[in-house]
Amino acid sequence: LALMKSEFRTFFTIWMFITRLPSPSWVDLHPGYLMMGMSYFPIAGSVLGLMYAVVFDFVNVSLDLPSSIAASFLVSMGMYMTGCFHEDGLADSADGLGGGWSKSQILKIMTDSRVGTFGCAALGMFLLIKVQLLGALGASHWQLYDCSGAGPAIIVSQTVARLSAPYLIRTRDYIAEVGPKSPFYVFMVEAKYLVSWGRLVIATSFSLALACVMYGPIVSTVLITVVLLVARLMGNKGDYLLGGVMGDFLGSTICVCEIAALTFISARNGIIATYLSICDEFDNEGFQLSNVYQNSSIRATFHFVLLSLALKGWLTFVGPPDMYDREDNKEDKDTTSDSKDKDN
Repeated sequence: LALMKSEFRTFFTIWMFITRLPSPSWVDLHPGYLMMGMSYFPIAGSVLGLMYAVVFDFVNVSLDLPSSIAASFLVSMGMYMTGCFHEDGLADSADGLGGGWSKSQILKIMTDSRVGTFGCAALGMFLLIKVQLLGALGASHWQLYDCSGAGPAIIVSQTVARLSAPYLIRTRDYIAEVGPKSPFYVFMVEAKYLVSWGRLVIATSFSLALACVMYGPIVSTVLITVVLLVARLMGNKGDYLLGGVMGDFLGSTICVCEIAALTFISARNGIIATYLSICDEFDNEGFQLSNVYQNSSIRATFHFVLLSLALKGWLTFVGPPDMYDREDNKEDKDTTSDSKDKDN
């Protein structure tokens, strides 16, 4: 009974943390329960997604309004119910990563309560892409293992995107935050170990099971793989730029993973068609460059891969100094400046 009450408290701590909806009076925002509750992030996301889907279907079906309008209502409701919790992290991270030159500058910008150009641009594009993807998915169609439309997609995307948080906390260092909330987050650094591998397995299993009910085992497995791959790439970026992950960065990762999940769900038929076209080219005559330009989907994919490789090469060989070199140079300059001030 005590264990069950502890788990209920853990879940409602997460519920209190990510939504504006009230929790029972015996629940408080304890950092230890908050860390343990990271395993319930996907479950909380699925509950929110279900409420969003109800709103979408009501506006789209009962009020007979276009899917894009229903998607706008859905997104607006989500922003209100969560208090723009993850969107705030996205804006702060975009400002820091876009405007900061060194680790210390990035962290200083991220803790600034003001929103800059990068944050406004990232937040605007996130909302625009999200509304467009949900609108393109269209009316909800509910069928076991073969759902389609925006309703099922928003439930699944809200669930699997939040899997990235416990995954990154378990696999990366959680760095201390500065600013007015630093005492609270310092305890979270010490409580990181509470996000155990067992709890991560529970979160992953729930996410996979829910996605499987909606889209079947194959699509669900690929979807979870895509989300974890995006989360891993974001984690690598966090390690390089920040030395680990922090609250705002986790929020931005959830937003990015949500867009990745919605994009995959929307484009899965096109992805399958392109894959089959490439396989046909290999099976029939062998892969030849001349045949690539006879198929529009393969041609576009080929161009995209070339562009990605070219940009990666350019950034690798012509890019700015390494982040650690930039931080060392900044510290050297600060030390020199302090010495001059003392001399004067």
